[in-house]
Amino acid sequence: MIISRTAVILTSLIFSYVFWRYIKSYKGSQRRADVLLVVTYVLSRSGLWFIFAIYLQHYVTSSDPRLFYQPMLEHFWSGAVPVRDFYYTYGPFLIPTMLPFYLLLGRSLAGISLFAILAEVLALGFFLKSARMLEQRGEIEHSWVRDAMAVYILNPATLYWTVLQGYHSVVQTTYSMAAFYFLLCDKSTIGYGIGLYSLAGTKLLAILDWPALLVVRRPHLVKLFVAAIPLLATYIVFQLITGDVFTGARQHINQVSEGNVWYLLTLFSDLHGFYSRFPGNIFPIVFFGGVFLLGFAYWLKSLRLGLTSFSFQAALGMTTFTISLFFLFSLYTGDYYMPMLMLPASVVVTCPALRWRNIPVLSLLLVSSLSVVGDVIWTELGQPLVLLNVFSSSSGSDRLLAVFWTTSILVRVTCLVILAQLGLHLTLDKLSPSGPAGNGGV
Repeated sequence: MIISRTAVILTSLIFSYVFWRYIKSYKGSQRRADVLLVVTYVLSRSGLWFIFAIYLQHYVTSSDPRLFYQPMLEHFWSGAVPVRDFYYTYGPFLIPTMLPFYLLLGRSLAGISLFAILAEVLALGFFLKSARMLEQRGEIEHSWVRDAMAVYILNPATLYWTVLQGYHSVVQTTYSMAAFYFLLCDKSTIGYGIGLYSLAGTKLLAILDWPALLVVRRPHLVKLFVAAIPLLATYIVFQLITGDVFTGARQHINQVSEGNVWYLLTLFSDLHGFYSRFPGNIFPIVFFGGVFLLGFAYWLKSLRLGLTSFSFQAALGMTTFTISLFFLFSLYTGDYYMPMLMLPASVVVTCPALRWRNIPVLSLLLVSSLSVVGDVIWTELGQPLVLLNVFSSSSGSDRLLAVFWTTSILVRVTCLVILAQLGLHLTLDKLSPSGPAGNGGV
């Protein structure tokens, strides 16, 4: 089972890379290439969704949509209060916005998956509207947008986690892309409001997109504070109703997941106890926060020196940088959160200023596919997992899986470092085809 699923996933990686190369070197008209992208997107989403809805959803037994979303949706529909009446770890509005799709499809996983797909459609819609606006201003080339879409459309993690599983992480991208669009349109209060409200509409991880709100255009601090009122009001009401608005945050602190630098250290010892108490429990925050603050401070310094500027591209670079650091340093990475990285990173790795785009594109696709493979192996070997114990196991198959999984983590860590570096470089305009050309004066 593992071998067959791994083969399918790695085959999809190759197919995705070949598709990008084909679009990149397409000799026909630009319009035909765009039509091909649209057709491929529609067929891939609708085709996989119908397969999932008719056949595969009945075989899903251990996913978050099955174990958590579905029971929560049933509780909501019955009138129960989250946290007070049942366990609830998401933003106040995530499950309620999912509910109509769930009911429409007969209370099935297919409705949850449809919600995720439509969220992705909205995200891509706002992304393309922003790109079209910048094309008209001469700040971005259409070929760059087309290359980015070619990398994104058949992305293995997106197809698996969003279409076939219905995980909510792509909703975070929807909020950020909508926020960027309204900020570019000089509707700052609406843009900031949507971007900040992602915390209530998705999960605590939406904070990873917030730094980019300060990078897309010159900040208006008064409007930023005004725009925070809906978010604050929502959480105040949620606290009054539920009595515990931070239950989700507390639940996920120090929870261990697969596929990052911390898990590589279990090759030497079982460190779960160390990470569960001080000072080990602050290590992930220190490393993530330290590297992020250094990068953000460098951007501020470059901004003051006139070496960089505010722009949509810089915002996508900042998002890629921040989320890549999360996957590197957080104890709780969660492979199913990978779709929140894919769209901004697709723009970063296809930047025309990169002399060699093969390595960045392959890095993104490797992270994407190996996140799915890692989840399959993680589930097979059992949770929580300590690599040292697996390598000491008498089972040859377990040791072989551990070798493959450890190798995949090393590859993922390397690729995430590349993505974080490229994201920061784009934020600093070091990858800009024509130097600083932002929209800070908009």
